[in-house]
Amino acid sequence: MRLLTSHEYAPSPDGGPGIGRPLGALYVSIVCSSDGARFASVAASEHDCLAQVASYVAEQAARQLWPPSAQHVHELLAAGDTVAAVGEYFRRTGERWEREWLVSASLDPDQHSTAWSGIIPLPEIARLAGSGSRR
Repeated sequence: MRLLTSHEYAPSPDGGPGIGRPLGALYVSIVCSSDGARFASVAASEHDCLAQVASYVAEQAARQLWPPSAQHVHELLAAGDTVAAVGEYFRRTGERWEREWLVSASLDPDQHSTAWSGIIPLPEIARLAGSGSRR
Protein backbone atom coordinates (compact mmCIF):
# COMPACT_ATOMS: atom_id res chain seq x y z
CA MET A 1 0.00 0.00 0.00
CA ARG A 2 1.30 3.44 -0.92
CA LEU A 3 0.18 6.63 0.81
CA LEU A 4 -0.56 9.60 -1.41
CA THR A 5 1.24 12.85 -0.86
CA SER A 6 -0.39 16.26 -1.02
CA HIS A 7 1.34 16.77 -4.39
CA GLU A 8 -0.55 13.96 -6.16
CA TYR A 9 -3.71 15.03 -7.92
CA ALA A 10 -6.71 13.24 -9.34
CA PRO A 11 -6.76 12.93 -13.12
CA SER A 12 -9.39 14.87 -15.01
CA PRO A 13 -12.41 12.89 -16.25
CA ASP A 14 -10.98 12.90 -19.80
CA GLY A 15 -7.68 11.38 -18.60
CA GLY A 16 -5.77 14.66 -18.91
CA PRO A 17 -3.71 16.42 -16.25
CA GLY A 18 -4.94 16.76 -12.71
CA ILE A 19 -8.00 18.82 -11.91
CA GLY A 20 -6.35 20.65 -9.06
CA ARG A 21 -7.42 18.69 -6.04
CA PRO A 22 -5.46 16.19 -4.03
CA LEU A 23 -6.34 12.54 -4.38
CA GLY A 24 -7.52 10.88 -1.18
CA ALA A 25 -9.78 11.67 1.72
CA LEU A 26 -10.11 14.91 3.63
CA TYR A 27 -10.57 14.81 7.37
CA VAL A 28 -12.99 17.25 8.97
CA SER A 29 -13.49 18.03 12.66
CA ILE A 30 -15.97 20.55 14.02
CA VAL A 31 -16.16 21.71 17.62
CA CYS A 32 -19.83 22.38 18.34
CA SER A 33 -21.77 23.99 21.15
CA SER A 34 -25.42 24.83 21.59
CA ASP A 35 -24.85 28.20 19.88
CA GLY A 36 -23.16 26.72 16.79
CA ALA A 37 -19.73 25.76 15.53
CA ARG A 38 -16.80 27.18 17.47
CA PHE A 39 -13.91 25.70 15.50
CA ALA A 40 -13.45 23.71 12.31
CA SER A 41 -10.47 21.81 11.01
CA VAL A 42 -9.89 20.29 7.57
CA ALA A 43 -6.73 18.37 6.74
CA ALA A 44 -5.37 15.83 4.29
CA SER A 45 -4.54 13.41 7.12
CA GLU A 46 -6.29 12.32 10.28
CA HIS A 47 -3.12 13.11 12.25
CA ASP A 48 -3.00 16.70 10.95
CA CYS A 49 -6.70 17.20 11.64
CA LEU A 50 -6.25 15.96 15.22
CA ALA A 51 -3.23 18.25 15.65
CA GLN A 52 -5.40 21.25 14.73
CA VAL A 53 -8.07 20.17 17.23
CA ALA A 54 -5.35 19.71 19.87
CA SER A 55 -4.19 23.26 19.21
CA TYR A 56 -7.75 24.50 19.84
CA VAL A 57 -7.93 22.40 23.02
CA ALA A 58 -4.61 23.78 24.29
CA GLU A 59 -5.82 27.33 23.67
CA GLN A 60 -9.25 26.87 25.25
CA ALA A 61 -8.63 24.54 28.20
CA ALA A 62 -7.76 27.24 30.75
CA ARG A 63 -10.85 29.27 29.79
CA GLN A 64 -13.37 26.44 29.48
CA LEU A 65 -12.36 23.96 32.19
CA TRP A 66 -11.84 24.11 35.92
CA PRO A 67 -8.12 24.59 36.73
CA PRO A 68 -7.38 20.96 37.75
CA SER A 69 -8.99 19.63 34.57
CA ALA A 70 -7.22 22.21 32.39
CA GLN A 71 -3.90 21.32 34.03
CA HIS A 72 -4.48 17.63 33.34
CA VAL A 73 -5.26 18.36 29.67
CA HIS A 74 -2.07 20.43 29.37
CA GLU A 75 -0.03 17.67 31.03
CA LEU A 76 -1.37 15.13 28.53
CA LEU A 77 -0.50 17.46 25.65
CA ALA A 78 3.00 18.04 27.06
CA ALA A 79 3.48 14.26 27.31
CA GLY A 80 2.52 13.92 23.63
CA ASP A 81 -0.72 12.05 24.31
CA THR A 82 -2.85 14.14 21.96
CA VAL A 83 -5.72 11.66 21.71
CA ALA A 84 -6.08 11.45 25.50
CA ALA A 85 -5.83 15.24 25.88
CA VAL A 86 -8.54 15.90 23.29
CA GLY A 87 -10.73 13.19 24.83
CA GLU A 88 -10.27 14.60 28.33
CA TYR A 89 -11.08 18.12 27.18
CA PHE A 90 -14.37 17.07 25.61
CA ARG A 91 -15.26 14.86 28.60
CA ARG A 92 -14.82 17.89 30.89
CA THR A 93 -16.48 20.67 28.88
CA GLY A 94 -19.78 21.66 30.40
CA GLU A 95 -18.57 21.30 33.98
CA ARG A 96 -17.62 24.98 34.20
CA TRP A 97 -19.14 26.71 31.17
CA GLU A 98 -21.14 25.66 28.16
CA ARG A 99 -20.74 22.13 26.84
CA GLU A 100 -18.78 21.51 23.63
CA TRP A 101 -18.53 18.35 21.58
CA LEU A 102 -16.42 17.16 18.67
CA VAL A 103 -17.81 15.87 15.39
CA SER A 104 -15.31 14.26 13.01
CA ALA A 105 -15.65 12.67 9.59
CA SER A 106 -13.66 11.55 6.59
CA LEU A 107 -14.79 12.89 3.23
CA ASP A 108 -13.87 11.02 0.07
CA PRO A 109 -13.22 12.58 -3.34
CA ASP A 110 -16.07 12.22 -5.80
CA GLN A 111 -14.82 10.55 -8.98
CA HIS A 112 -17.12 12.63 -11.17
CA SER A 113 -16.57 16.12 -9.79
CA THR A 114 -14.12 18.28 -7.86
CA ALA A 115 -16.06 17.84 -4.62
CA TRP A 116 -15.54 15.61 -1.62
CA SER A 117 -18.55 13.91 -0.14
CA GLY A 118 -19.48 12.02 2.95
CA ILE A 119 -21.68 12.11 6.00
CA ILE A 120 -20.82 14.31 8.96
CA PRO A 121 -22.83 12.78 11.80
CA LEU A 122 -24.46 15.23 14.16
CA PRO A 123 -25.00 13.98 17.68
CA GLU A 124 -28.54 13.82 19.02
CA ILE A 125 -28.05 16.96 21.12
CA ALA A 126 -27.16 18.99 18.01
CA ARG A 127 -30.27 17.82 16.16
CA LEU A 128 -32.43 18.67 19.17
CA ALA A 129 -30.85 22.10 19.59
CA GLY A 130 -31.48 22.84 15.91
CA SER A 131 -35.18 21.93 16.18
CA GLY A 132 -35.77 24.11 19.24
CA SER A 133 -36.28 21.11 21.56
CA ARG A 134 -34.65 21.08 24.96
CA ARG A 135 -33.90 18.17 27.30
